[in-house]
Amino acid sequence: MTTLPPLSCFLADDQSQCDCPICIEEFKNGDLVQPFGVCVHQFHSSCINTWLLLGRTTCPVCRTPLVTL
Repeated sequence: MTTLPPLSCFLADDQSQCDCPICIEEFKNGDLVQPFGVCVHQFHSSCINTWLLLGRTTCPVCRTPLVTL
């Protein structure tokens, strides 16, 4: 899996993705977000960890494989 370490969210005025696509909650300054190296989508770390633990292996938005077997 190509993952980068979780980042602390810092929202700029021009940020294009302001909601987590999994829980649909707005990102807030200081939230831990998980970027992936294979697509540009970001998620709350806890949301994407749950997604992956449920056996889902693709990005919830673009369906790009996040896990390589």
